[in-house]
Amino acid sequence: MGSSFFEFNIATTGLFAARAGLETTSHNVSNAATPGYSRQYIKQKASSPLDRYSGVGQVGTGTEVYGVGQHRDVYLDKKYWLQNSTLGEYRQKASQLSLIETSISEVSKTGLTSNVNDFFDSISNLAFSADSIEYRTEVINTAQTLVTNIRNHAVKLQQQQKDLNDDIYALVERINSIGNQIASLNQQIYTDEIDGHMSLELRDQRALLVDELSKYVNVEIKEYDDGTNRELGKKYVILLNGQEFIDHNTSRQLECVRRANELHPNDSPGLYDIQWNTGDKLNLQGLTGEIKGLIDLRDGDSNGAVGGEYKGIPFYINKLNEFCRTMAYAMNTGKRLSDDTPLNGVIGHEDGYDMNGDKGGPLFSMVEANGATKNPLTQNDYQNIDAFNFAISDEVKNDPKKLAMSDSADSTQASNNKVILGFLNLKDDKSLFAEGGAYAFVSTLSATLAIDTKQANSFNAFYKDVTDTIQNQRMQVSSVSINEEISNMVMYQHLYQVSSKLINVINEIYNTTINGLGV
Repeated sequence: MGSSFFEFNIATTGLFAARAGLETTSHNVSNAATPGYSRQYIKQKASSPLDRYSGVGQVGTGTEVYGVGQHRDVYLDKKYWLQNSTLGEYRQKASQLSLIETSISEVSKTGLTSNVNDFFDSISNLAFSADSIEYRTEVINTAQTLVTNIRNHAVKLQQQQKDLNDDIYALVERINSIGNQIASLNQQIYTDEIDGHMSLELRDQRALLVDELSKYVNVEIKEYDDGTNRELGKKYVILLNGQEFIDHNTSRQLECVRRANELHPNDSPGLYDIQWNTGDKLNLQGLTGEIKGLIDLRDGDSNGAVGGEYKGIPFYINKLNEFCRTMAYAMNTGKRLSDDTPLNGVIGHEDGYDMNGDKGGPLFSMVEANGATKNPLTQNDYQNIDAFNFAISDEVKNDPKKLAMSDSADSTQASNNKVILGFLNLKDDKSLFAEGGAYAFVSTLSATLAIDTKQANSFNAFYKDVTDTIQNQRMQVSSVSINEEISNMVMYQHLYQVSSKLINVINEIYNTTINGLGV
């Protein structure tokens, strides 16, 4: 057994353990509002017992604090990181699609559906008074409004694409910064834990950075033995979508490289491709996170071979281009652009006659580099018409009499409305577009956008609920509860007082025994 003062040693271990508990409790309370902080606790066990002098049984030697741990569930962390990246993807999609819907939505006054309706309404009015300058002017004005709004939609979409590109660049820079910070923390943690104790605060900082990183891109965490067979201090590896990003204390960097060739004809210039600084491209298959949402919206044209299967900005610009080309060709020539076949009951503006009895030119045209509209148009010219150069021909815009509404060269037949009646057919001609007539086309486009936006919002709400649920579970494990810490404080305070009292009692016993009895 120990010395004659063995009981003092036992009581002292209780005193020190209680003090360590109070220190940890104080640390928890101080960091209750610290982001990413995980509640800590003392690791305590009974000290190794000693054999009795008699050789029968053992006697306890008190308690021992052998370290400090933290309440953290790695399984919940991994679940959170998985869901957080999907949430980040749909958060971006919901936000960006809402911006597109703001301008193209059919409930907007500048929406395509409203503009197309106004245009065909003005044509309907003119059909009853083909020789009316007032109604002719109304047709030109509504056509100009349609053309202007289509161009504005396209310009806004292209600017939004540029903004998304800038967001991708900023996101890549942030991912690289997080990678460097985690690599540095890995080295510090490895060094600090050589003695077998956990570097808790640094681990919290690292986990908080991984939380943020998982919002931007899907991550996978691996730890492997460093060859020392130590429980702590394992090498820490992070994969981005299956590709190595951080290998312990080194971090690969992502780079934004400007494209040599645009994916789509109307792409904003200078868009970035993302690659590793080693030259390998970032794997986009199975990618999630905010960066996935931004890429899908920036490049998606529903054609997986070109810009991804998602309906992003290029898809909607292509649809606007299709509308402009098809409508221009149908109204100018009376034919379907896809196969050059005549449209039933439609006489092209170029085959009609104006109020002066002159043959009509193009009603819709394209703006050339000099700012003037092209006249005449060749077959190839129609393939080059897009939402950015779509225009009413200068001849018609400057003189309402140039509207060719009659199928007769006789100027006395100016009120002949056969051409204008043919134009009315285009609104509902099911053979004009794959979606149907002009109205069906823009309605389908608006509906497609509305469905995609609703889906993105629905997924965003769903994954937010899932992520919040997992985060609440994490907080139940890791966060500091003031009530619980108060209970711990009272407990450790009582333990400290009891240990102190025990020392005083033992002291009195020895004082009486030694000094009072003279033993």
